[in-house]
Amino acid sequence: MESQFLKFNTKIFLSTVTFVALAIFIQNYFSDKVKVVKLNKSQKNVYDSSELLNYNGKDLDQLYLAVLGSIFDVTAGKRHYGEGESYHYFVGKDGSRALITGNFRDESADKDHVLDLTCDNILNLLKWRRTFREKYIYIGVLNGRYYNENGEETKYMAILKERISECRKAKEEEKRQEKLFPPCNMAWSKDEGTRVWCTGSSGGVLRNWEGVPRQLYTPGEAKPTCVCVSEDKLNNSLLKEYENCPETSKQCIVKS
Repeated sequence: MESQFLKFNTKIFLSTVTFVALAIFIQNYFSDKVKVVKLNKSQKNVYDSSELLNYNGKDLDQLYLAVLGSIFDVTAGKRHYGEGESYHYFVGKDGSRALITGNFRDESADKDHVLDLTCDNILNLLKWRRTFREKYIYIGVLNGRYYNENGEETKYMAILKERISECRKAKEEEKRQEKLFPPCNMAWSKDEGTRVWCTGSSGGVLRNWEGVPRQLYTPGEAKPTCVCVSEDKLNNSLLKEYENCPETSKQCIVKS
């Protein structure tokens, strides 16, 4: 009886040893084959253009697109971005330029080039990117014009940021100028020509004075613009009176 008990315990012991050895073998084997990468919160998911192209709703179910190098999952907006829909052009690529130009056939290398756009257009692109961040899922960045393979900003992005800063300053100056010299009201008729006039709210700028119409010649601009000028600001070398218009008149007729 005792010998049978010893044999039984020996079998259990051998089975346990065998199981543990097998488990260790499997763990060591697969640890060599599978590498688990843990990303820090500061690290970004970086895609190259060929990877992004697969997220087109066909090769892969998801719909991804990039704006200024930032990638978004727009699958929730399939009725806009799905195959055959109005904005499917943007899927699988960075087509930032077309958000401004409306050229949905642009497959050139410059389809994400934006530095030659106007300040208004560049600031509108920032609004587009913000809209995508608010409405869809941010995925990561695209290795290319704006970010490198490590997810770091490129020299192009640095130049764009400088341009954005300049554009924002220009906008602030424009607002300041509008308060100083608000735009005129304008109307055109075949018989009369162009009529310009000033009120206490012309140009959408509310104020406690009306002013008189003058031509403002801004450096760098091809043509002057009509602005309303208060009496204390009339002595300015950038301002010019309209021909055949009384100096103190609040409206002028401009013959073309």
